[in-house]
Amino acid sequence: MKVLSLATRMGLLALGMILVSVLSADAVWADASEEEPSTSGLADALLTDWALPLLVLGVLMSIAMIGAAYLVRDERMENLLWEFGGEEE
Repeated sequence: MKVLSLATRMGLLALGMILVSVLSADAVWADASEEEPSTSGLADALLTDWALPLLVLGVLMSIAMIGAAYLVRDERMENLLWEFGGEEE
């Protein structure tokens, strides 16, 4: 288990280093766009080009919120059982 944890940390560190090196490269920021996106262009891009990634992000966020709710409920139950000295039925 410790090997998996270490591998995960090293992978995240490597990913962070790659992202920093890619985003800080001069080639990324060399050509500035002359036109600004309009409101309708942004809405069109969000609803057509980014629909699936936004849907996946929403699903992941809802899973995280459901998991957090279960953790809070379980912790509250443990605190109540400890405080009143009762056993779980």
